[in-house]
Amino acid sequence: MPQEFDVVCLGGGVAGEAIAEGLQKSGLTLAVVERELVGGECPYWGCVPSKTLLRSGETLTEADRARVLAASRVEWTVDFPKVSTRVLWMARNLDDSRPAAAMQATGAALVRGAGKLVDLRTVEVGGQQLIARRAIVIANGSTAAIPPIPGLDSVEYWTNRQAAIPKELPASLAILGGGAIGVELGQAFARLGTKVTVIEAGPKFLGLEEPEAGAALRPHLEADGITLTIGDPCVRVEPQTSDASRRTSAVVVHMKSGLTISADRLLVATGRRANADAWQGACLPQTDRGWRKVDPATSPASVASLPSRITTGKSSRGACAAKTREPITPRSRG
Repeated sequence: MPQEFDVVCLGGGVAGEAIAEGLQKSGLTLAVVERELVGGECPYWGCVPSKTLLRSGETLTEADRARVLAASRVEWTVDFPKVSTRVLWMARNLDDSRPAAAMQATGAALVRGAGKLVDLRTVEVGGQQLIARRAIVIANGSTAAIPPIPGLDSVEYWTNRQAAIPKELPASLAILGGGAIGVELGQAFARLGTKVTVIEAGPKFLGLEEPEAGAALRPHLEADGITLTIGDPCVRVEPQTSDASRRTSAVVVHMKSGLTISADRLLVATGRRANADAWQGACLPQTDRGWRKVDPATSPASVASLPSRITTGKSSRGACAAKTREPITPRSRG
């Protein structure tokens, strides 16, 4: 039997947590649908573990500096199981019981499962229907974008999820993508002793940042032993083994220039894509890159304006009809 709520939020990440907290005393009922872990990508596979990994490498770099600044001899050996254990601990051991309890303590109903928007009032989760009386919030995040490179599906590559909470320290690592994720994780592994090659197809790495950022960082990354390959796209990937019957992590990366790069592991860090499969069936407009096209009138991050204007309607031969609904205004219980 369908359940009705004033607001249904598709996604229990940082935005979903903020919605739950913001609506706590509004008098509105809220259901938050989460298919994985409450808190989203950042605390488990993103910012938190990656910064922890970076911190471990930073301590070793500082130990090296002691030879110059304070000591005649400094010796250490990387204890990677210790690093891995600490990173996983900082990622809550992939246990969201505490943030889930905190969300439910706000009065929000937490619904576990993969939600799908079937229209602008209804989210289906495992055969259950959640009806939104006032608003649907789309906050279900993104996933690593995997480029259509020939041979990529024949190797066991990493994305940020495997690299941020690693179970092994590869001797060598090739990274496809010279953006923030690739550069950050590349430096973390390089400082732990991995031979790292960052491959950026574009004319510069950190292309979404100010030009000065890449110029300032480059000498430091090279000092960490990182090889930067810029402006030479990957055209093919193949496993190092000749046994086609099994997938392997060791790869050979073929570049457009003819250069080949061999590595024990391949990290694909070529950007993110929207988790649009959960909402595109409701005929919502998308950008050219597949992200949800946001109406500027609803973009301010204010619970009071959640969302004052909602696109809704039904699909007919690919066309959508849109209409405006009344803005949400808090009401008292009782």
